[in-house]
Amino acid sequence: MKDIIGELNKYPEGYWDFKGKIKTGIHNIGKYPATMVPDMQYELLNIIVKQIKDNNIKLLDPFCGSGTTLVIAQDLGIDSTGIDINPYATLLSYVKTNVYNREKMLSAIAKIENNLNQEQNFKEHYFYNIEKWFRKDIIQSLSKIRQCIIAEEDVSIRKFLWICLSETIFKFSNDRTSTFKLHILPEEKINLIQDDCIGFFIGKVKENASLLNYEEKNRVKIIYGDCCEVMQHKLNEKFKIICTSPPYGDNSTTVTYGQASILSLKWIDNKDLSCEPSVLETYSTIDKISIGGEKREACNTKDIQLLNEYLNEISVDKRGKVINFFEDYYIALKSMESCLAKDGYLIMTVGNRSVDAIMQPLDNITIEIADKLGLQMVSKFNRNILYKKTPLTLSPAKNEKIVKSISEETILIFTK
Repeated sequence: MKDIIGELNKYPEGYWDFKGKIKTGIHNIGKYPATMVPDMQYELLNIIVKQIKDNNIKLLDPFCGSGTTLVIAQDLGIDSTGIDINPYATLLSYVKTNVYNREKMLSAIAKIENNLNQEQNFKEHYFYNIEKWFRKDIIQSLSKIRQCIIAEEDVSIRKFLWICLSETIFKFSNDRTSTFKLHILPEEKINLIQDDCIGFFIGKVKENASLLNYEEKNRVKIIYGDCCEVMQHKLNEKFKIICTSPPYGDNSTTVTYGQASILSLKWIDNKDLSCEPSVLETYSTIDKISIGGEKREACNTKDIQLLNEYLNEISVDKRGKVINFFEDYYIALKSMESCLAKDGYLIMTVGNRSVDAIMQPLDNITIEIADKLGLQMVSKFNRNILYKKTPLTLSPAKNEKIVKSISEETILIFTK
């Protein structure tokens, strides 16, 4: 543990911001909000791995999101497991960590490009409110692509093609993509969209295919579901490293991961997704079933002093969602502790959002909960978020103060 502290102390102030670093390679595949910084994750995990001195390290990311940590684990020669309740996240993580056959991929690309250039009849796709989010001609073009993807027999290639379609949907939908939440573009901007869906899709397929894994890599297991349920009932192993970045609050008031993914998910054939069809029935279901999305009574967290102090600072009508989140968050932390091997390391990247214009000390509340669970603090340090979609100040709701968005993250390292 002292070696890790010493190693971390070598780095100058601002190092962990990774200023000027951008996503490269396989990390560029797909569209997902609030992703981890690959270079930061690699450097951090590399420090931990060197200290563990174990040839059979296994890593768990219970909120795997876009799969950044899982890809880094592969780069470091570590087997890993990723969990997420967002079916787009598990699909994207699968594609980014799967090992493909180059010849089969090239053949599939040639086939789908040929099919898309053919005049053919195809079934126009439909879901509720589709014409709100897509222009009629765009629906027709995307439907043609969808039918050609469904015709591909190889499931791993189909999953890759769905991710390429999701990037096409992101570009050609009527959604204002400057935020994570679904917001319709003004009509004049919708009318300016040029229907180049097929050309863009083919280009994206070729570009992304060049970034995939074609050589054997370490094993990655992707599991769809509630991470607490999975950790408590489906994982029968201990992990030397748990590395994750959980949501910083309930999705509806922080990052709406579900809304950011739902338009793509509504185009993907359900047989290639891990979730039940009911999860995709409404635009808000994923966010509602995510951490903090359902009503909870204060039970596990009633003795968390910092949380109680914070609840007393915010207005009564704001407390419910905060309690909902921390009840789920406590269970998630407890589940992680039970999955962590003795002398293993828990690495968490968290952010302190504001509720009622008052900063929520998620970092220090996490430390207090971890202490109650018997985990020992190794290190705590901050990094600035240099590239983000959310503005530094958020528009207030009626009769509320201007709220600062999260501009800094805290990295917490614990051991068992």
